[in-house]
This record gives sequence, C-alpha cells and structure tokens, in this order.
Amino acid sequence: MAGLLCLLLAAGPAGCARQGDETDHVLTVLGPWTGREEKSFRNLLNRFEQQHEGVRVDYQGTTATREVLLSGVLAGDPPDVAVLPVLGDLADYVQRKQLWRLGEDIVDDDQYGGPWLSQPTGLSARYWLPVKVDLKSIVWYEKGSSPGASAREDVSRWCIGMGSDATSGWPGSDWIEDILLQRSGADAYDAWATGEMDWTAEPVVDAWRTWGAFMSRDDRAAETALTTDHRGPEGGNGLLFDRGRDCDLEHQGSFARNLYGDDASRADFVASPMLLPGADGQSGYREVSGDFAAMFKESEQARDLMRFLASLEAQRAWATGVEPPFFSAHRGVTQEAYPEEDTVSRRIVREFRQAERLCLDASDVMPPTIRRIFHEKVLEFLADPRQDPVRLLRQIQRVKNALPEGTPWLERACG
Repeated sequence: MAGLLCLLLAAGPAGCARQGDETDHVLTVLGPWTGREEKSFRNLLNRFEQQHEGVRVDYQGTTATREVLLSGVLAGDPPDVAVLPVLGDLADYVQRKQLWRLGEDIVDDDQYGGPWLSQPTGLSARYWLPVKVDLKSIVWYEKGSSPGASAREDVSRWCIGMGSDATSGWPGSDWIEDILLQRSGADAYDAWATGEMDWTAEPVVDAWRTWGAFMSRDDRAAETALTTDHRGPEGGNGLLFDRGRDCDLEHQGSFARNLYGDDASRADFVASPMLLPGADGQSGYREVSGDFAAMFKESEQARDLMRFLASLEAQRAWATGVEPPFFSAHRGVTQEAYPEEDTVSRRIVREFRQAERLCLDASDVMPPTIRRIFHEKVLEFLADPRQDPVRLLRQIQRVKNALPEGTPWLERACG
C-alpha cells in the first residue's frame, strides 16, 4: 500500500522522498584512511557537505583500496572519487579511459609544484591531485637519544619489518630506493623509476648490493625483518617503541607517527642521507609519497568535491585536523600552520620545501606488474642478502621487457 501511495504521489515535487535522503546527491568516496585518520577525513567531508546543500558524501575507508576499487570498476560501479597511494595504478586507469580529466579550475599548477602533478608520458591533462603527502627520506629515533655514527655500520640498531598484509616487501623497496637516490642522484633515480633505465644498470645493482651488504652485517637481521610486521605488534606503538625489540632507529615515512600511538610525541628524526649506508650525508634529495584523489564518475558534485579537496582551506584543515598532523603538497600550507611547539612537524615541512629535489616513491609510480615483482624480489633477496642481486634484477627486467606495448609510465618521478 505504501509503495502504491508513493507511485501516486510521485508526480509531486518531492514524491515520497525524505529531505536529506533520496533527494540528496550522494557521492561515494573510497580512501585508505581508517581509525583516527578516517575520523579526521570525515570531518573534512562534513565541511564540504555544509558548503554544498543537497550533497552527501558516503566514505568507505579500507587498507585494501586497490582491491576494493578494482572490484567496483570490474562490476561497472566504481566510486565517484577514489584515493590511492600508487600512481602506477592510476596511470593504468587513465590508459583504460576510466578516469575523468580535471580542469584548470580544479588544480592550480602554481600551488602544486614538484613531482606531485606528474602525468603519464604524452599526456598534458590532469587526472589526479595529492590530498596528503609524506616524507620518506627520514629516520626516526627517540627524543633524548642520539642516532650516532655507528648507525651506518650496525644493522642491529635498526627496527626493520617487511610484513604488510598483501603488499609485504615495500619497506625493503623503500630502503633500496632511498639508497639509490642518495648514492646515484635524482637523474638516475628518475630514469629508473620512469622505465628509461634497465634494472641491471649499475646504479640499481649498486643500491641492491649496498643494502645487501648492510643487512648481512648481522646474521639475524634479514630473518628478523622477514618475520616482522612493519607496524609492530598488534595493539603496540610501532617497531621503534616496541619494548620487546632492542633497536633504536627506523627508516620509515613521516606517517610512522600514526603507528607510534601514545609514544608519537617522543619521536624525533633526521634526514636519511645522514645515516643510510653508503649515502652522501650532504645530499639534498628527498624521497616522498602521496595519497592521490581521482574522479571515476563525472558529475558537477564530484568536480566540486575535487575542487574542495585541492583548495587551501581543505588542505590546511585536513593537514592540521588530527594529532599527529599530516602534510600537504599545497604551497600555502607552510610550517606556520603547525603549532610552534610542534617542532617535528615544522621541520618536516622545511624538508619538503628546502629539498634540492623531491622524488616520488619509485615503486608507487611503476606499472602495477613491476611494482609487485619488485616487492617479491625484495623478500627473495632478504632470504639470502649475501647473494649477488643481478640474477633477481634480470628476472625483473624480463618482466619489464614483456610488458604490453603502450604500458603507461609516468613522465617523471622527480620534480
């Protein structure tokens, strides 16, 4: 009876819809943030809803963004907007014509410089924007202690874990990438990350050998790394503050403070070139990563949301709306946006702004097939870090050579 009544009334202005329900335009957003990060992002989306009457945002946070997004795309029902940490996947979606272009009214190139707006080779249009960024050329330690000169030689001092659910191995790729960047420079790094340099080239082999020699200094280091989750024990405060481990240094991105829980305020850092084995301590190059928003369904409301996420208002509110805070690629979010007493966050912002060059995480910008085998070979290498890595690198190169013609690569990884 109620359904029939709704049909009879459907010709009316509102039918049987309730204000704020069926009459709303609902935007679906998929992102990688859960817990405190999700709460902060939802607060940001609430601000957008308040500014756009009649629009609601349905956010789904998951650590399996790639798998959930792929499922939706294959089913023909992707989210309106998705946020991914891997540009290689987004470049693939661009090639498959599953992303919508972003106009100049959404992304202001003058406010997002460096490598953040790099696009697939041969394309000038914008397809994504950085919502949140992190510094990866960074080593954490506990305030009041000192990293010390022995860090370059003593692997037992380092908290290292390769475990990360379906993406295990990426903490090792971060080590190799940062070592390559600091030893061979940004040009070599850029050529490798964008597919112009072979995996058997000297800078790549050198980075793997350097890391292997370092991990071989203690017979237990590699085995421990393979059996340890990078997040530390469940319910704990990360590896650096794991009382069951005798280590005091961690090569981990600026997001690590979210792993440190109540101990986050006790964490301090130095730039990684000062401590990485074989690195030039004076290097001004910094590896970075980001979470990038892209539009999978085109609508006026979706464009409004993308425009909002790119705005200085949203970037400042998002970066400073949670503790510990996040970081933004927007040039308007300066160190003054963070409290004076938060010297760690202010110094991280300075690293972003004063670096000689910023280079995106290499595995994140590579095609998905290459990224996966890179992570797999990192784990295989750690099973015997004394082995010559050339055999493994040749295997990756063969996979690269077999990629279908036209596989998209980014035009650049370094700004």
